[in-house]
Amino acid sequence: RTVAVVGPNADDAQTQLGDWAGSSGQADWLPDGQPRDMIRTVLDGFREHVPADWTVSYARGADIVTVGPDPEGEFFPDGQPRPHVVVPVEPDDALIAEAVAAAEAADYVVAVVGDRIELVGEGRSTATLELIGGQVALLDALAATGKPLVVVVISSKPLVLPPSALGAAAILHAFNPGMLGGRAVAEVLLGLVEPSGRLPISFARHAGQQPTYYNQVRGQHGSRYADLTQSPAFVFGEGLGYTTVEYSDLKVLTTTLGAADAVRARVVVTNTGSRPALETVQVYVSDTVTSVTWAEKELKAYQQVSLAPGESREVFIELPVSACTLVDAGGDRIVEPGAFELLVGPSSREEALLRAGFTVEG
Repeated sequence: RTVAVVGPNADDAQTQLGDWAGSSGQADWLPDGQPRDMIRTVLDGFREHVPADWTVSYARGADIVTVGPDPEGEFFPDGQPRPHVVVPVEPDDALIAEAVAAAEAADYVVAVVGDRIELVGEGRSTATLELIGGQVALLDALAATGKPLVVVVISSKPLVLPPSALGAAAILHAFNPGMLGGRAVAEVLLGLVEPSGRLPISFARHAGQQPTYYNQVRGQHGSRYADLTQSPAFVFGEGLGYTTVEYSDLKVLTTTLGAADAVRARVVVTNTGSRPALETVQVYVSDTVTSVTWAEKELKAYQQVSLAPGESREVFIELPVSACTLVDAGGDRIVEPGAFELLVGPSSREEALLRAGFTVEG
């Protein structure tokens, strides 16, 4: 078997570390960043972990940016140095052709894309969330080969991915995974460990779709843009593994409660696949009617549950009613009497959640 590991971040050691690391300029004793021999890139990880009879090939495929002096001058009026400005590069036909050749000669393709230190951190906001430089053209060309494609995103913020990435066999968002992050990525993609990560943020479909955070307040006028749904591409709490898990039979055991009580519930989770699962059972609460504008739902608890292939388990949930608070018009954090919903599932996505009601009496 041959794995083609391609992309501008496939073998970029310092990019894995993100801002406030050596290469960010914050440590003058590390002008070239952290020592290269202490870092494992995604390419390093695959070379170290593939079976002995497998081959790993590599092609950069694209560049992201070049940097140069700010045309407004070398210094700000107060004498502080101006940072260099970033110029996105154009797609390079020769680099793309090299990557396509590697992909066509391989059984699997791992494309590692994202951002760079010049695009993140203080004073480095970008006007777009899309992949910069030659990366979209590279992904389009790789997808056109028809070879099984996995996209790894190494970036410091949620990015908007093109259709060629969204249609890949899998997307692994590694954020800035640190010095040994490339090893961890390879272990996950080679099936040596079960994927168990869950997104701590939501990913927009377009920069203009913001905000996309999961706990938005009620009362918005309309539920979509004229040209785009309000539903994020990927939501808070979302994440897949090498198996599938189903949720069923959510039941609140006592449906009428006082402010000093606890909500007790159970739900059945079933591993319906052929691989082990480490499932993160997420528990949200929605206050049905509130005296002030409040979030539609809020994460209140979670549990990780190990499931063997085919195994079903009953998971018990206990949540103090005191966790179901809001801040009233007087600025006090209270539990308002009334109807609530307990929402349980694998993520914050509405259609993935089971619901069961309970009432708090004053």
